[in-house]
Amino acid sequence: MTRGDRTECVEVQLESQAPAVGEARRFVRRQLAAWWLPEDDDFLDRVVLTTSELVANAVVHARTRPADESEHVGVRLTFAAGIALGVLVTDNSGAAPLPAFCLRPNASGGRGLALVSAMTDGWTTVPRECGRSMPGKGVWAFFSCPKAAGGMSPLA
Repeated sequence: MTRGDRTECVEVQLESQAPAVGEARRFVRRQLAAWWLPEDDDFLDRVVLTTSELVANAVVHARTRPADESEHVGVRLTFAAGIALGVLVTDNSGAAPLPAFCLRPNASGGRGLALVSAMTDGWTTVPRECGRSMPGKGVWAFFSCPKAAGGMSPLA
């Protein structure tokens, strides 16, 4: 979708199961390529890694239904060429993600939000958009954008 303010938004709904993490990575890679963002820049890797962490957190920590019932995680990319990219991951849980502050060196998890903080230009949690029938939240991650490859902008 192209908006009047020269931004584009695309989104996908994924089943809240482990394979959603890989599906989200592939979705992000395809879309950033479609927006002509450089593949050799660490920007792509940071966006893909951040999306992986946020989707994994949603799948592991934010399910509200039994595992045998269908539930979805949303992934939305909002792009303003040459300015910024936002990644929004939504789930059905209203509980805000809690960063781990004191981890043991041998802890097997708990570093995801620290990684998100290190990879992004900022992140925040918001209530799910109004008008949805299910409660929940969204986690936004923000990235300052490099210029599109070849100096061209798909939105120009």
